[in-house]
Amino acid sequence: MKLADGIKIRIFAALAAAVVLALSGSGCSEDEDAGRVMHLSAGGRVKTMDPALAADLASRNIVAAFYDTLLQYDYTARPYKLTPSMLESMPLVSSDLRTFTFKLRSDLLFQDDACFKDGVKCRRVTAHDVIFSFLRIADARLYSPVFWMFRGKIKGIDDFREATSLLKPGDYSLYEKGIPGLRVIDDRTFVIQLNDPDPRFLFSLAIPYSSIVSGQAVKFYGEAIAGHPVGSGPFRLDKWIRDYRITLSRNPDYRTELFLRAESPADRTRTLPLLDKIVCYQIKQPISAWLMFLQGGLDMSALDKDNLDAVIGEDRQLVPALAKRDIKLLPVPSFEIRYVGFNFTDPQLAENLNLRKAISLAYDTKARVKHFNYQLLPAQGPVPPGVDGYDSDFKNTYCSYDLEKAKELMRLAGYPGGIDPKTGEPLTLTFDLSGNTAVYRQLAELMERDMKQIGIRITPSLNSQPRFFQKLRQGKFQLFLLSWVGDYPDAENFLQLFYGKNAGSCNRVFFRDPVFDSMFEKIIPMPESAERTVLYKKMIEYVAGQCPWIFESIPMTFQLNHSWLENYQPHDFAFNQWKYLSIDTAKRTEMKKSFRPIELKDLRQ
Repeated sequence: MKLADGIKIRIFAALAAAVVLALSGSGCSEDEDAGRVMHLSAGGRVKTMDPALAADLASRNIVAAFYDTLLQYDYTARPYKLTPSMLESMPLVSSDLRTFTFKLRSDLLFQDDACFKDGVKCRRVTAHDVIFSFLRIADARLYSPVFWMFRGKIKGIDDFREATSLLKPGDYSLYEKGIPGLRVIDDRTFVIQLNDPDPRFLFSLAIPYSSIVSGQAVKFYGEAIAGHPVGSGPFRLDKWIRDYRITLSRNPDYRTELFLRAESPADRTRTLPLLDKIVCYQIKQPISAWLMFLQGGLDMSALDKDNLDAVIGEDRQLVPALAKRDIKLLPVPSFEIRYVGFNFTDPQLAENLNLRKAISLAYDTKARVKHFNYQLLPAQGPVPPGVDGYDSDFKNTYCSYDLEKAKELMRLAGYPGGIDPKTGEPLTLTFDLSGNTAVYRQLAELMERDMKQIGIRITPSLNSQPRFFQKLRQGKFQLFLLSWVGDYPDAENFLQLFYGKNAGSCNRVFFRDPVFDSMFEKIIPMPESAERTVLYKKMIEYVAGQCPWIFESIPMTFQLNHSWLENYQPHDFAFNQWKYLSIDTAKRTEMKKSFRPIELKDLRQ
């Protein structure tokens, strides 16, 4: 397989950098006696280790290693399922879905630290720490970017935020006063009360932003807590060399938890975390990370999509040089839907279902999958796999490529042969994209080619991102390409994109349908149940038939793992995934003895 000259240059340069980095510490003999040590890339620059400030992906992931959350996702269950983490059991929920009662486990300790002067008793995690953590997110002086999780939801939290803006730094008097929506019953029991029913509120309590911090540690370290985590999570910080390397070690005081589905039977009775140490590199260039991975310097690595051709042959399999090393390539569907939207403020599109159906059937998704090197998976509807309501057997009639049927629908739509009877010219539609690079120009050309097959003339509009989203807000478009990444594993998060009252916000196409809106309003207060699942499926089928979008594809991510890495499972919401992972150290040592540097010619064979 031939590589472009630009890719060759990047590979040589990155390979040199990767080798230097590997020799400077990763996989060194000094780690061999440290037990199970995993080496990985942070995937970006870690900016903070403060949960309330960790809005970026790299910081969020590292926070999940040091701190714990009330709830977590079952690591192996699909569809995704919430389970207790710091709690004895799932919270009790009132019949009106407004009041949630929680009870903490009895074995929760913050890690040993200089801020705790009274020993273990002072380190015990209590309900007071939970309330402090949530109020801290709302504290206006902190400027937490994740306050959106609680804004308008917890009783009194908006008033609390406003009041804290008047306090001086270090004044926590309002914390002691509390708010109606966060009440301590005893040291292990507390209640959260919401303004409105919300069966999906619990999802926010599994995100690392809502990790439980120690009020004593925050007051002791102040702003320095951002670089000195004092959590109750599976790992503790050994050393942080900013913009280079973070070293973590097993927290001996982590609560008792087992992973009964571990690959090694012996690990099924070993308390988590299974690793003894993690060395996390902050590597700026993705190509450097995966080349470092090839030399055994990293145990796992996300593969940059731009360099996929370098490791996959024409048969869509790993090139022999990598397969011989027993390297695993995992193509993983993202929790995301790409779509082409129709503007429902435009009567020409909103009032002509046959036209929308014809355009959908003329849209060649498979050609795009091939064009973009199989980094897309054709979608069948608005909901990706992994959530309640997704049906793998559902086939959307209008997600197939059928030119003959599309042409017939164009006739029924009033545009035989694509001709607009009002002008005698081909029907002309605009197609907006959010960039003007070569990739976006290629997307525009594909759209022009497809629609030409049914007589439609496409006028592409390549926008800057600000201009693109401005046009979407104002409804000044006809067709556009966009995607939606799920915030939490519930079909409602995707179905809300078609709710009439969301028109102009997340409902980018301004779709309004009383039948759909009625179903959506019914599922809003519904907790998880068989009845809700049936209704989700009905809503998915209904909206698919209305064609508010061309349901195009699900983007793919690619993960490279060495065979000595154990227990890795793709999961969109396993923020604390590192605690389940393990290393077969004997296998790694033996395999690396036979490693030789990968040469460019090896990747081309």
